[in-house]
Amino acid sequence: MKILIKIVAVLAALMGLMALVTGSRVLLGLFDPGYQYFTALLVYNVTLGVVSILAGYFIWKKENVALYFSYFITGAHIIVFLLLITVFNDIIAYQSINAMTFRSVAWIIFTFIIWKRNSNLEKKRTAEE
Repeated sequence: MKILIKIVAVLAALMGLMALVTGSRVLLGLFDPGYQYFTALLVYNVTLGVVSILAGYFIWKKENVALYFSYFITGAHIIVFLLLITVFNDIIAYQSINAMTFRSVAWIIFTFIIWKRNSNLEKKRTAEE
């Protein structure tokens, strides 16, 4: 489980870094993705990129707050994904929907792994008392 948590931490931080760098480049006009983009979604991606980098740090350090960050990120991605496929479906590029699908699934998996680690730690603490 220790190695798996380290892998999750690195992946979370890398996904956040990718969102931060890519989104910032588009927002600053340094890169044109080649399709129409939704500025609010880019701002969301950059913001959650920063939050994901922080989450990766907390996951690596095995801080209890990592699970709360993970819940927040997962919930936010799922809500935005649902908005993209319902409310904004006619104006959002399929690349954005695919990216949000990937992020949502990845964070569901990350959250499960972090939750499992925390529940195992809780069992160990209870057994020691």
